Amino acid sequence: MPHRRNRSDGTNDSRRKFLKASGAGAVALSLAGCSSGGDDSNDATTDDGGNETTEATPTESDQSAEDIERGGTLVYGMSSKPDTANMLTSSGVYAAVALNRVYEFGTELDPVDQSVQPNVFTDWSIEEGDKPSVFFDMREGLKWNDGEDFTKEDVLFTYRYCMENEPGNYASVVEPIESIEEASDSDWDFRIDLSQPIGYWETDTLGGLPFLPKHKWEGKDYQQYSPMEENENGPVGLGPAHLTKFDPDTSMQIVFDHDNYFETLSTLDWKQEHDQLIAGGPFLDKVNFKVYGSKTAMTNAFLQGEIDTHYGSMSTSKIEKVKNTDGMSLINGVSSGFSYLGFNGRRKPLDDVGFKQAIAFMFDEHYWVNRLKQGYVVKGDFAQTPGYARPRPDFQFAGEDEVSTHPATEAFDFRNKEAAVPDVEAVRNFLTEGKVIDGSEGTYAGKDYPGSLSGVSASQSEAKYDYSFGSVQSSVLKDYDGADKEIRVGGKTIPEVMDGEPITFFIDPPKNTPKEAKAIQRLVDNLKQLGIPVKTQALSFNTMSSRVYNEEDFDVYPMGWGGTGPFGSSAYSFFHSDNADDLSDGNDESFMYNSTGYGLSGGSADDFLSTARKELDPEKRNKTTAKALERIYLDMPYFLMHYEKMRWPVNDQKFGGFISNLVDPPYASFGSEINNIHLKE
Repeated sequence: MPHRRNRSDGTNDSRRKFLKASGAGAVALSLAGCSSGGDDSNDATTDDGGNETTEATPTESDQSAEDIERGGTLVYGMSSKPDTANMLTSSGVYAAVALNRVYEFGTELDPVDQSVQPNVFTDWSIEEGDKPSVFFDMREGLKWNDGEDFTKEDVLFTYRYCMENEPGNYASVVEPIESIEEASDSDWDFRIDLSQPIGYWETDTLGGLPFLPKHKWEGKDYQQYSPMEENENGPVGLGPAHLTKFDPDTSMQIVFDHDNYFETLSTLDWKQEHDQLIAGGPFLDKVNFKVYGSKTAMTNAFLQGEIDTHYGSMSTSKIEKVKNTDGMSLINGVSSGFSYLGFNGRRKPLDDVGFKQAIAFMFDEHYWVNRLKQGYVVKGDFAQTPGYARPRPDFQFAGEDEVSTHPATEAFDFRNKEAAVPDVEAVRNFLTEGKVIDGSEGTYAGKDYPGSLSGVSASQSEAKYDYSFGSVQSSVLKDYDGADKEIRVGGKTIPEVMDGEPITFFIDPPKNTPKEAKAIQRLVDNLKQLGIPVKTQALSFNTMSSRVYNEEDFDVYPMGWGGTGPFGSSAYSFFHSDNADDLSDGNDESFMYNSTGYGLSGGSADDFLSTARKELDPEKRNKTTAKALERIYLDMPYFLMHYEKMRWPVNDQKFGGFISNLVDPPYASFGSEINNIHLKE
């Protein structure tokens, strides 16, 4: 008989206790979205602020749906434009914040304790084995937002359509599914047969796909389909909203008018029993999304009362103004993702772990975290936010109290002689001696490292290439005052190795992200002092996203992920070679999560990631994921810049119902927030 799974997945069963390892996330990994690197738009140079910690308990609600006046429009600002209204091809958070209100998934995560809860599917179980079978029931009586009945055929169609087409955002969800059928030989509605065990079966296999109406998508090319053009009221989904307007340059609008949602999914038992959620929402009529094109313009729009809230945290230099202004509040939270620099491991010498580690030594964290970001971020380390700490190496192998503070998380901190002055000679010696921080205890470029937390080692124990320093030859260094030597890779300059070009750092337009631009420029200057020829190139978010994730045509780029989820499953998509384009058949321009090519070059954590993905026991899975994340940290396909301490600005004069102390309230938890937000009397 199928074996019933424990839905809590190791998290605390009490919704009143908010563990550091918990938080609100996307319904599934497939909702993870990339965004610009997470800059604040206004300059700041003070060293105070941002030191308060998020309280341990999310806001409880003492209201019921009967107490709330329905109606009103929330105006939500965005600094970058959404990419597309097609759910299967959209890869950014800016479209997803609206699209996720239109579509529904099989299961849902409790926004506080991360237990997996019923949604479109009512009950489920797994028959374990080398090729497990998943059994589940669907909810009766649901309707699409165009009035058509939701049927078993729609469930079968959604899975089979995604299995056949393998859209990049959902490829990791359908890859292990061998078949889906109605379970005519049992008491269940459906049976999914898997090719291998999937530890995330409740959230990925059951909760990983947005339901697609067969009567709209059948026979369509998912890459060419335009839901806005082909449907009078926008995309057809099971969620509470219609997407009634989609003009990516200026605005989007969602209208909450799907009566069937309010009669069914809005009032599920677990929502009615919840301390923080108000069953019966959304209570608003609509959300208008306004696109400003820069974070400065978006921030000013909020301060001037043009919008009621916006994507991301309030600009750090404006936080005190918001605190001191009547009618404005900040909702505390923790990031659901992270901001990072990604390295193209397909390109020499960026395929060398030791070389990338040396680049990381030259990034001035104090300047970034304390001066530019005023302490409202946590210094980056592992590719798993402290908001979802349970799969992190420091949580698993040191303890909850040492998350983001253990010395093993500081292996690549800025090497400096004094204050902001980089220790150029120490880093040059690190390179010429062929060293790599491989997980072994030691002193590297003048800084002690206690050894890896989990006992794993880097993919390399010594540098891949012979490095030396000679006279300055490259024009980009000749034009820089502080460059007295230039690096050689196997006796050649980097432009000789890289088709005549220096290493290029993509950056967001500096007028949009001035702090990020300053931090990367300081890194670039430090690398030039070291003797590495580098330059920057400004690109819009959508252009950069295409160059990185579709074309894989880059050296180094800044980006961020949101909605990564609490179970560590994002690591498989971001870093397993299954999700990287090996370029063997050329570039087919499909979206690939693993932009850096990690696992194919520059190191690999494939074994750990594959093992963790197949592990059904949550504790064993977390341990293995932690090892994978530490291997990835040492190999450095990503250099993590920071995790945001969310300070979400809201108009609390007009609206109430906001839930504090969730993870990422304006994106990953926005579904929970929007179901609670309502007009004040």
